[in-house]
Amino acid sequence: MSFGGGHTAEVRHSTFEGELSAAVGGRPMRMHVGLGPDTDSALITIAFAHPDITDDMIATARRAFVTESVVADIVTEVPGPSEEQAAVPDASL
Repeated sequence: MSFGGGHTAEVRHSTFEGELSAAVGGRPMRMHVGLGPDTDSALITIAFAHPDITDDMIATARRAFVTESVVADIVTEVPGPSEEQAAVPDASL
């Protein structure tokens, strides 16, 4: 599970707000910007519903973004095995 594109939380948030604004405004959205599959799905739902967008659709997109951002932040912070562990055969983690 890899999303977030290695971007900082600020960059992901800015990207999300830009894509949400595009979806709500009926403007073209960019694809593969690293927001996560549930966020992408929610934004596409909004885009297809334009101009009949509900507050619930927007809330769903925001919830998906927050959830996937937390996962992306955790994945970014988890360190990989140290060089010493990687160099030792049969080392258990």
